Amino acid sequence: MSAVALPRNLVSPPVVHGDDRVKSSSVKILPANSNSTYSSTSGNRIVFNVPAYAKAFINPQRTYLSYTIKKTGTAADSRLVSGNPWIDRITLKCGTVMVEDIQNYALLERMESLYETEDHNLSRAWIEGDYSSVLRKYDATKSATILDKAITEQAAGRAYTKPLLSGVIGKGQQFYVPVGMLNASGSQAIQLEIFLASNDQVVTRNTGVTASPGYELSEVALNIEVVELPERAMKAFNSAILSGGSVKLPYKSHKCFQQHVPSGQTHVSMNIVENSKDAEKLMVAMRPQSKVSQYTTADVNGATDDCFALRGGENSGSVVSKMTIRHGLQNFPPSPLEVRDNAGTTPFILHGLASCDMLHRSPRLCAIDIDGSPVFENKGFFIAQGFKTSDDPIENSLDTASGGSPIELNLDFSAQNTDLSMFAYVRSNYHLNIGSTGSVTMTEGSH
Repeated sequence: MSAVALPRNLVSPPVVHGDDRVKSSSVKILPANSNSTYSSTSGNRIVFNVPAYAKAFINPQRTYLSYTIKKTGTAADSRLVSGNPWIDRITLKCGTVMVEDIQNYALLERMESLYETEDHNLSRAWIEGDYSSVLRKYDATKSATILDKAITEQAAGRAYTKPLLSGVIGKGQQFYVPVGMLNASGSQAIQLEIFLASNDQVVTRNTGVTASPGYELSEVALNIEVVELPERAMKAFNSAILSGGSVKLPYKSHKCFQQHVPSGQTHVSMNIVENSKDAEKLMVAMRPQSKVSQYTTADVNGATDDCFALRGGENSGSVVSKMTIRHGLQNFPPSPLEVRDNAGTTPFILHGLASCDMLHRSPRLCAIDIDGSPVFENKGFFIAQGFKTSDDPIENSLDTASGGSPIELNLDFSAQNTDLSMFAYVRSNYHLNIGSTGSVTMTEGSH
């Protein structure tokens, strides 16, 4: 008789009991360079040292930063930029090996947030400080009331949280990090170093204001969950995992490349020289150069304009009309993407979502803005190109290490009325190899 299948909800499976000797505890780590306050002009670096807890792991899904941020200057003169983008750069060391160095972190944070849904942003506005979706949901009167309250509290000092985009200990890491094995350095298992952004990248100045408002951080902490295994389970782990000589921890991280584009230039070529065996994604954003190094002035009680207003959309003043991405003999997509003048930039957004396996998600990138246009046509446009041939945990991305060819990005503009700074982020796959003696090496690729 041939095999048959029955509905899986016919009988509930037995519940497997967990080992009650596995213990988890929440730990708050304070900066090693302890100051009462941190700012871009004094104490502009924060260092966290994560100890090598014996027989323990970190659960990255429950790791986040907590902090109190306070605007300086007259309360009504400014508002914190949505998302409180006070991180300019992070570096991460495991033992003595530098495994991550993400520059222009705040812009990456903004781009990743545009992939979240409006509901996600609305429900987390209070704890993460991003009010952009709030302004789209409510009318001008209600929005002003909400922002007035936020501005007052930011002047007094407000507590917020921030998830980490680190590939090793951030929200995207699915596997526990065996900090108990990272003891070869003799001091800390992991060192996270955060560099603070300048005042003009964190604070939006109100209309008519010429002063230079700033910000201060206090009560900054790295919150982690430490999972401890019992001795017998640890022996079983060592026997099973270390039979090959090391623990392999997969992770993803970003590298940033930058180029400037003068006003009036309607064709741009950018060579992105990334040496990676498994580059899975490219994201490119464009900002006015004036917003990269100067205050943005806007109505802080209602406007959505800030220093991370992204160019490229139909209503942005720098309108992308054609795109090609090339590596060696490969083109992404196979033929150039092109739109007619005044026809919008929807094809670029749809291609980016499709190539990154996000076509059926509901990102706020595509939400309707307060003027009736989608967010990407106003101040939320960026280019995304996925290089994986399928959404699987296998090494099927772009090998930029072989052959030495750069990733070539070519853009045409139907309009380009300002000096631009282009930022290209390449996300690649890596492995952290942790030896039985605590030694650490890093290898590229998914295996």
